[in-house]
Amino acid sequence: MTFVGEQGRGPQRSPEQTERLRLELVEALVKDVGADWVYDDPAVLDTYAWQYVAEAATGSQYMPRPLAVVLPADTHEVSAVVRTCNRLGVQYKAMSTGFGMWNASMTPDNLVQIDLRRLDRIVEIDSQNMIAVIEPYVTGNQLQTEAMKVGLNTHIAGCGAQCSSLASATSMMGQGWDGVSMGFSNRNLLGFEWVMPDGEIVRVGSFDASGADFLGDGPGFSVRGIVRGFAGALGGLGVFTRAAIKLYPWEGPSKLEMTGTSPSYDVRIPEHHTAAVIVVNDWDGMAELGYALGEAGITTYLGRNAPSLMAGVLGSDNHEGAELYRIPMMHELYYSLMCVMTARSAEEAAWQRRVLRKIVADLGGGCLTSDLSLAAAWSFAGALRAITRRVGVVGMARSIPGMLRMLARDVRRYGIRRVPTAMQGLLYQSLVRSGMNMRGVFRFAGTFWTAMGSLVSWDNAIRGAKVGAQVKKKYIDRGLIVDDGGDNAWGGLYEGGAYAHLEELALYDPRDPTCREGVLEYIVETNLACIEHHCGDSLNAVGPLNHALFSPVCMDYDRYTQRIKKEFDPANAADASMYTDPDFAPTGNAASAFARANADRAPIRI
Repeated sequence: MTFVGEQGRGPQRSPEQTERLRLELVEALVKDVGADWVYDDPAVLDTYAWQYVAEAATGSQYMPRPLAVVLPADTHEVSAVVRTCNRLGVQYKAMSTGFGMWNASMTPDNLVQIDLRRLDRIVEIDSQNMIAVIEPYVTGNQLQTEAMKVGLNTHIAGCGAQCSSLASATSMMGQGWDGVSMGFSNRNLLGFEWVMPDGEIVRVGSFDASGADFLGDGPGFSVRGIVRGFAGALGGLGVFTRAAIKLYPWEGPSKLEMTGTSPSYDVRIPEHHTAAVIVVNDWDGMAELGYALGEAGITTYLGRNAPSLMAGVLGSDNHEGAELYRIPMMHELYYSLMCVMTARSAEEAAWQRRVLRKIVADLGGGCLTSDLSLAAAWSFAGALRAITRRVGVVGMARSIPGMLRMLARDVRRYGIRRVPTAMQGLLYQSLVRSGMNMRGVFRFAGTFWTAMGSLVSWDNAIRGAKVGAQVKKKYIDRGLIVDDGGDNAWGGLYEGGAYAHLEELALYDPRDPTCREGVLEYIVETNLACIEHHCGDSLNAVGPLNHALFSPVCMDYDRYTQRIKKEFDPANAADASMYTDPDFAPTGNAASAFARANADRAPIRI
């Protein structure tokens, strides 16, 4: 039994038995993939055990070591490795680019880590039908770079452009800045190649009939619906070695013009593209703004960063980020959305800008855009008025020294000619290339956890942000998580505003045991609040602990995932510690966190 908050126990073997098993396993894996691609050196194993949020499972930043690591070269070698694991009675888990403890072993000395980094090809980009066929180690950055060369673009998940596109499409979540025009990752998965838990290779979709992966389903029930829903199985149902995903039109150049050096890159915003920060007066205005932009269909990228994350992204280091966050007008920039609009002509771009200004003006707000026209300047004045209503004239006056320091910094960094659009250029690359997501969220404390964030209506997402901020205040006041103003909800709208998500981020020190315990309690309490205030199932509702909480109030969904797991993997060969466990019962850290959260609930008013 394993779950977030407690390390798994695994089979009971003596050290001698474990080493004998390791030797037998390594010998078999060498036959499968060759001696150069199997590792059991403890120093190498520890590099795989070190994982983001490992402390939620083990109390340290290391997960349990795997028995061995294997790097197969293709689907057939993956199948051979899986069959070996089944034969020897050890579990396996695949990882590609790897981001978090769900990639790793939850039980010590009982798992083979399948590292898919050698499967790194873009197999095909079909520009006519707007499809890409990719292997697991292809990142969002790589795929987008190649797609743009043929006038196309791809959805990139919020974890960032450095992460695997296949992993988010088949096995994980899939939120992203481009969701308003490109949807959620599960909506972009077409055909796929699946090494099932027993090692059988299956091609799902249209391939058998046509030799092409343009469709993920055929007559009858959906195999895609077996392998994933809101989330995938997080490695608990075999290995995905190839996937066809949708691509989308790109109204821009084949290559973005970028200058500068890390961490201060500067992107020239292409002709007919517009980047904007949109400011309104309150949450009601945010709700109307989101729906209006979704209905207008003018944005390719649309989302929200809370003030603390925005400061983290705009600053090139921790000092700059903290300094920016102390500026009153930055600190109080809560009711805002960021967007990028792309167009093919000057006429279309002008129309998009007029529509944006009209929407924002009707809501009593304004926007700061990369458009330097007089009309844009008037809209910027509206944004300043909206911020002034929140911070007051004195707060705006106190903001001037900090803004002047930021201006002087930008002059030194980009040159005086680039200053008027420097911030918008940073915003543009952050949204389009999805390259600064982790820069903002890891900056303040070294790690983070997330809560709320179900796929719901935009109104409901805003309700969740309000609830999450109120729960979080209790933990901020106790010094357990970073004081980021409470409201640190990140997210956006999907498919023209048909649905949305806002997840409440909590930044904390992973080295401090008190903070680690506090953030687990925070997760439990926000999950309880999700249920009580009808905010949907939380983004972190993965693994047996959270299924035990959410499944009874959500059509008993875990009963079906357990049946799927039992049918497709009766031997439990694919590690399902983050997927489902029919024998789950909360004990240890989880039970303590439940008890603490229930004993002292934060007051919530909507």
